[in-house]
Amino acid sequence: MSDSVLIYKDYGEIVFDLKSIMDKKGITVTKVVRKTGLHHHVVRRYYEGTAERYDKEVLAKMCYVVGCKLEDIMYYRKPRE
Repeated sequence: MSDSVLIYKDYGEIVFDLKSIMDKKGITVTKVVRKTGLHHHVVRRYYEGTAERYDKEVLAKMCYVVGCKLEDIMYYRKPRE
């Protein structure tokens, strides 16, 4: 049973970094809220990278308003050796 996901193993992680691109472009959370119609706390979670689940419609809106590609703000980080 060594291949079980019940045994802790470092699989790496998905890193979400919307903050750096928004800050670089001078785009505020408030601006994204106004342009997307999303709730402030939803945009804030994405901005801070604390969202646990990602909604594809929300991601599309974020990329459209911020003017970026998904791979600009979200990527896979390999496990630490």
